[in-house]
Amino acid sequence: MQDHAWPAAPLTPFESIRNRPVPFSSRYHGSYLTLLYYCFRVPNFMFLVAPQPVPKDGRIRDAINFNICLGLPRNSNDLVCLVEVKDDHWNLSADLRYLADQQMRNRYSEMLEACPLPRLWGISLLGTKMRVYCGDAVTNTGDPPVSPLLEPSAGPTPDFLAGEWNLDILSQDGFQMMKEIVGDIYTHSQTT
Repeated sequence: MQDHAWPAAPLTPFESIRNRPVPFSSRYHGSYLTLLYYCFRVPNFMFLVAPQPVPKDGRIRDAINFNICLGLPRNSNDLVCLVEVKDDHWNLSADLRYLADQQMRNRYSEMLEACPLPRLWGISLLGTKMRVYCGDAVTNTGDPPVSPLLEPSAGPTPDFLAGEWNLDILSQDGFQMMKEIVGDIYTHSQTT
């Protein structure tokens, strides 16, 4: 990413979406696909941005929405970043925030070991609010650390994980975070 701020083109689809009063689960998919193509555009199709297929066992709620994989010249399709997109209302409910966090952590446990780079990145998006996950493929650990439930049998308290999705991806700070993630992935992909 050579720019110093988001250009207008990948942001335009988000403006029309924000004006829609009714939430629905897939309203952000096209906008994020455009944004991810912008972020991972490099010569020679080095990265592939692909929607994840719906799991065969029907766990639609558990599907990560986009996978970013190493592409040509390796043609390996090695996963280097997971992107999960949910509607804005997921940030208003402790139960839904807990599910979004668990979804990302479950995917990490399945995929971190196979990551060809030192880090596997994950971006959980509730509307345009993001939470960044980073798994260390060498030590098999992840950040942020797990937030345990105070009473597992009772479920999450109303403030559980409140404020964890506090960075707007469309802001300048969100741009800087995406630039850092893409830069790290690109740099390490050059040495593998």
